[in-house]
Amino acid sequence: SPRASTSATCGKTMSRILVTGCSGFLASHLLQGLAGEAGNRVFGVTEVAGFRHPGVEVFQVDIRRRDDLERVVAQVRPERTFHLAAVANVGFAWRNPALTYEVNFLGTSNLLEALRQAAPGSRLLLMSSAEVYRPDAESPLRETSPLAPQNPYALSKAAMEMLAGMYGRAFAMKACVARAFNFTGPGQDRKFVASDFASQVARIERGESEPVIRVGNLEAVRDFSDVRDVARWLRIVAAGAEPGEVFNLCSGATYSIRRLLDLLLGHARVPIRVEVDADRFRPVDNPMLRGDPGLIRRRFGLVPEYPFERTLLDLLDDWRGKAGEDPGR
Repeated sequence: SPRASTSATCGKTMSRILVTGCSGFLASHLLQGLAGEAGNRVFGVTEVAGFRHPGVEVFQVDIRRRDDLERVVAQVRPERTFHLAAVANVGFAWRNPALTYEVNFLGTSNLLEALRQAAPGSRLLLMSSAEVYRPDAESPLRETSPLAPQNPYALSKAAMEMLAGMYGRAFAMKACVARAFNFTGPGQDRKFVASDFASQVARIERGESEPVIRVGNLEAVRDFSDVRDVARWLRIVAAGAEPGEVFNLCSGATYSIRRLLDLLLGHARVPIRVEVDADRFRPVDNPMLRGDPGLIRRRFGLVPEYPFERTLLDLLDDWRGKAGEDPGR
């Protein structure tokens, strides 16, 4: 049975908060904010053995194992739940579609059932993605824009949203959805494009790689935010959203992958040349994902605090400090 590692104290007035996928990139920034708020008792779920975070009680659980997840939720009985556990990389999802559906859809089903039984009043925020939208090169994507998933990851997230909607209608569960556009920053895995480029630059600077950076499609355009902004937005949206609402988490500022690469190379300390690697191209790649942040700005006054170039420099400096780490990280 799952066991928790404990590093928080209980108080009568504390708000009980559960974060799934608590060992992930976004979760690390979210936990820092939640654990730092007075009155919170924070619990985390991850399948990563030995994971710890200050101020968080961590359970080692695979969300695909329904019985184990139900036991944790029954023990925690969260008042707020952030569902971040997911296969979150599009390229990985293309190579592993069955695992993606198991984690992202069936794992969510297990969580909804566990909450329905043990904590039906929990306010639930489901982490979705802008990948669910039909690409639109002409207009920014709004929460009401049509959905048309183009890859297994997007399909799993769209199905997750539909499942939560069904539970809201059938059982009055208080679930809202956050559709995040691209975000990056310190601590991101190199499977994602900005971190991949930054890690290659850092290794080249240290003399661990030849002075060549290998790239895939540079023409795709994405709406980028800083992970620290996204984590802050999540806390505010989760506290103020009504059941069934959907919110874009985005900056409204777009950059081509080529521009992102140029910004990173502009901070490089040695000359670097660029080579296209056909293996880095996806079977289908949305040409543009640009979000309309109007709703979160009108409802909550949420705007970015981190300029994109600052985000990229912080990401690069983070990789510069990881000398000797496994390059496959």
